[in-house]
Amino acid sequence: MPGIVDEFIVFLGAALAGANIVALARPAILRRRGIKDVQDVGSRSRCYRNIALGLAIAALGIYLAVHG
Repeated sequence: MPGIVDEFIVFLGAALAGANIVALARPAILRRRGIKDVQDVGSRSRCYRNIALGLAIAALGIYLAVHG
């Protein structure tokens, strides 16, 4: 595979994992700052699954970049 595709796969996985980490951390950070009406994440298990999936996709992209 071309190198640009491998990098795209890595960044796509990292973006998926990062967005879900931010979604989990945001309510706690906002409550600590004193904002009262903060909506929690709808499904924590889905966030954890998406974080794991994003890390797996990023690892696959790194593997393809190194061994490709």
